[in-house]
Amino acid sequence: MPTYPVDIAAEQVVRWLLEEQRSGYLPVEVRATRQYVIEPLDRPEDVGLGNEDQADLGDVLAVGILEVSPPPGKNGWLLSIRIEDPLGPRTPDDEPVPEGEEDIDLATFEADFIASGRATEDVTLDAETPQARAHFEALFADLLRDRHAVGRAGRRRARR
Repeated sequence: MPTYPVDIAAEQVVRWLLEEQRSGYLPVEVRATRQYVIEPLDRPEDVGLGNEDQADLGDVLAVGILEVSPPPGKNGWLLSIRIEDPLGPRTPDDEPVPEGEEDIDLATFEADFIASGRATEDVTLDAETPQARAHFEALFADLLRDRHAVGRAGRRRARR
């Protein structure tokens, strides 16, 4: 399945999905996960701990993955958003980092990965066929129009 970069901010996608969810109609399937990864230090010997403690050292990253796909039975495409949020260094005295992937809801994904503003993100599309890519492009156009932002602006003006 070919993979294509998608030029859109993860924040815009998540905000649009949350608004669609609040309206009661989410036209896509959504799966969000979180996991923690420890990246080893480049030079753990510089920290000054014994060899047995050096294995527990590293920088902790929170990795969030949001997958958006059409409902079952529709053309095969998958929009993937991968966000890495550096949490900082880990020492042997710190609590253990949770292992494995954890399913989270969309609001938690937004709070943990979008609101921090310090994460790096990668947005890609996997499309099985040119038709699948075309169907995604139609949804993408709706997402770019962001009718929810227009509605919020209109409501703000009406309150004045």
